[in-house]
Amino acid sequence: MNKDVLPAGQSILRAIILPWIILASIGCSGCNPRYARLDRQAEKLRFHSGWVEGSGFRHRIYFRASGDGDPEPLWVFLEGDGLAWLSSDRVAREPTPPHSCLLTRMAETPENVVYLGRPCYHGQAQAPGCHPLLWTQDRYAPTVVASMKAALQALTDDFRRPVILVGYSGGGTLAMLLAARLPSVIGVITLAGNLNVAAWRRLHGYSLLAGSLDPARQPPLPDDIFQIHIAGQLDDNIPADLIATEAARQPNARLLIAPGMRHGCPAEEIWRAVVTAATTLVPRTGKKQEQCPCMKGNHNNDQRNPGHDLCTGPSSGSSALPPQEPAG
Repeated sequence: MNKDVLPAGQSILRAIILPWIILASIGCSGCNPRYARLDRQAEKLRFHSGWVEGSGFRHRIYFRASGDGDPEPLWVFLEGDGLAWLSSDRVAREPTPPHSCLLTRMAETPENVVYLGRPCYHGQAQAPGCHPLLWTQDRYAPTVVASMKAALQALTDDFRRPVILVGYSGGGTLAMLLAARLPSVIGVITLAGNLNVAAWRRLHGYSLLAGSLDPARQPPLPDDIFQIHIAGQLDDNIPADLIATEAARQPNARLLIAPGMRHGCPAEEIWRAVVTAATTLVPRTGKKQEQCPCMKGNHNNDQRNPGHDLCTGPSSGSSALPPQEPAG
């Protein structure tokens, strides 16, 4: 696979990305093994890689192109917090996770997809403007959100392509914050998402994230943005009740409590059902459909009958990979 050039005949992001990114090879000598391993995972999943400029920071991207002139939404995947801390009093020098269950789920998404990295991750920890605060107390700071917003706008604004944000763990926090600031967003899907940073911090007795924004302290998202929030039944990092409480505050939000799932990504069967359901919620004639086929009735705090598509997924569903470092 050519990692540096978009394949001919595949236009998703071709005209959009090329003016903005600095394409880079996945393999590089001297790379920190942790983020190099994530690059190798992306390569094995047959994603292209590159960089996009945000607001004062560079962002790593992995992406897959499909179809010429395809009007379908762009699915943007936002990673969890990774390895912010090595211990309770020792900050990691490099916060990038060595493996991503999110990339695996992205590979199973039959749509136009891009993974958008955070500022100072992916070997950028020593770049100008970076500081350990940006992956610890300030991990959801206005500076972080603004740069990710600028990066995403650089990828999509020229073509006004609609966007579905998918956030895992702390990436769910950023998905909610970005959705409120980007008019191109039509949907938000969170996987074990931290939707209430203050409540999560109090639960674990963690230090104050003084410089960070908190979705629970923001106004609800507009009701023309559909939301699907997946919580793990056995998640003791971000418990389902924390997610359920915030989902109940949001309009047009659906909650799925995945049986047997700990802190991680949902199983492949559940994820494929989520993608199918989300596709039915995408506007086709200027209006969003009010319900997806398997999610009728009250969507908030609602567990469904085992094995019924998105409504529960398989009764024995569990996360596809082990959880990452606890994330906010």
